[in-house]
Amino acid sequence: MGTAFDRTAASLDTSMPGVRQLQAWIRSKQALSLQLSTGSQLEGSLVWQDLEFYAIRQAPEAPPLLVRRDCVAVLRPVD
Repeated sequence: MGTAFDRTAASLDTSMPGVRQLQAWIRSKQALSLQLSTGSQLEGSLVWQDLEFYAIRQAPEAPPLLVRRDCVAVLRPVD
């Protein structure tokens, strides 16, 4: 019988174009607009991503806000 330590964590598939685009936005600190499935909208820069969350920084000194990936309807760069 396995333990919790035996499980391997799933990882982002970096061969997927969406994952690569998000990583490019993280590196460039691109300002983004996120439209949530509730209709609410957030703006900020993507700090990191994992399988469940996006970390969005809305101001340079602000702590990141965690947004569940499945709550985001549209994510686009702000010009």
